[in-house]
Amino acid sequence: MKLMKLMKKDIKPNEQIISFFALESMKLRKSKNQKNFLELVMQDKTGKIKGYLWDNPVLAAAMLKEKSIIKVKGLTTMINDSLIMNVEKARNAEKGEFDLVDFLEVVQGGIELWHKKLLDSVEQIRDRNCREVVDSFLKDEAFLELFTTAPGGVSVHHSYVGGLLEHTATIMAQAVQVAEKHPGLLDMDLLLAGAFLHDIGKTRELYWEIAKEYTTEGKLLGHITIGILMLEEKLAGIKDFPPNLALMLKHMILSHHGDLAFGSPVRPAFPEAVTLNLLDNSDAKINHMYGFLGYSNPEDTWSNFDRILNTELYQKRYAKQPMKQLEGVSV
Repeated sequence: MKLMKLMKKDIKPNEQIISFFALESMKLRKSKNQKNFLELVMQDKTGKIKGYLWDNPVLAAAMLKEKSIIKVKGLTTMINDSLIMNVEKARNAEKGEFDLVDFLEVVQGGIELWHKKLLDSVEQIRDRNCREVVDSFLKDEAFLELFTTAPGGVSVHHSYVGGLLEHTATIMAQAVQVAEKHPGLLDMDLLLAGAFLHDIGKTRELYWEIAKEYTTEGKLLGHITIGILMLEEKLAGIKDFPPNLALMLKHMILSHHGDLAFGSPVRPAFPEAVTLNLLDNSDAKINHMYGFLGYSNPEDTWSNFDRILNTELYQKRYAKQPMKQLEGVSV
């Protein structure tokens, strides 16, 4: 029988608790009187809490595993206005004792829903070459497992399991609408293929099994470079793929951030690349606002300053007035 998970947001001072947490990091330290203790940084999807273990800290450090789920027993208290836990016991949790959804947020609606939305947009691709390169990734089971569960980022936008899938499916659906409205300007097949490929590198840039963080490859190369390498790997297995199409798809990956200041080594240089940058940027910022305002006090007129949007957000809504009937005619 699973122990009911006590979430960080529900923990109060001076409580004796037993619960599960993701162990983000741990460090052996010494007190002023040179006594060893183990500092634990623990988290679930509602927040972080520091724990301090004084009983056999060296042994505990050797047994506990970072980036894993641990079971702890301890007493909470307030120190310098921060909630901490004096840990009495800690051990690695066993499979079946906990639910990962307590530690990582999952995309609203579920992964299956967004996978179907993605495939619906892929079905709109009519060009054989664009469809073949997209299918080469979709048929790769190892890639697909990562692609459908990866977050869109560590913190800025879509930072939850399935976030990358949601982000990609969203801008692909928008790409269909924009391309249908501007058929003389935009090639839908090229735009859809570029939209699918633009963030594939995040499947190797990020680690998200317990806590979201960057991989060594991600830190050294970044998802744009990784995406180019992944595309080249697939293109090498496709016979007679048009060189100019390969060049344009690579450009869409390289330029989708829009500016050198935001990480793209080149700026978008044709209509589909410009459109991809606009769709990517708008979806990222709109999703970011959900998370940012979620931590803001809705009673305040203005939010705190947001470094991503470079502004405060006005939070007061205007009072809507229902339309009146005019001389018996419903409006």
